[in-house]
Amino acid sequence: MRCQLLSTPDSGCEEMESSEKLANTMRKLFLRVGGKGDNPPVEISPGCPFGALVEERLKDMERNIQEVKGRINGLIFLILGLILTEVIPRLLG
Repeated sequence: MRCQLLSTPDSGCEEMESSEKLANTMRKLFLRVGGKGDNPPVEISPGCPFGALVEERLKDMERNIQEVKGRINGLIFLILGLILTEVIPRLLG
């Protein structure tokens, strides 16, 4: 160890060993938390009937919002198409 090479009466050998232990422990912790892929996935499903009901309503609302967004996009393109069909003949004629 480095402590034996640097040993003097007041060199702080215990401090050096403890700091090395701390560094090794932190390295192991970061490697474990770093995402090797062996950690189990976190379960986010609700644990009570009320939570399941709220989740189902939320999914239904998301589907409805997506449908409304699609219809609004369709209307915007329809209006732009109508405007272009009116403007282009006037510019060319």
